Amino acid sequence: VPNAADLNVQPRQRRVVYEGLAKLPIGRSVRDLLGDFAIPESELRETLRKLDQAGLARRTRGTWWAGCSAPTRRAWAPS
Repeated sequence: VPNAADLNVQPRQRRVVYEGLAKLPIGRSVRDLLGDFAIPESELRETLRKLDQAGLARRTRGTWWAGCSAPTRRAWAPS
């Protein structure tokens, strides 16, 4: 039977990773994030996938951003 502390690990990791991403407007790669957080790579990737599924993180060309802070690509329109 898992105890409460074991059950809270994933939500706590997601919160920590999300808060870390939110502080970085330029986004981070998984390799960079591994240096930022004391989380094994497999758990970090799963955390990022869960955040993406929840709409709290986005990935573009290997770089992760928190929520809607990812840069948007605007179509160039002549004036």
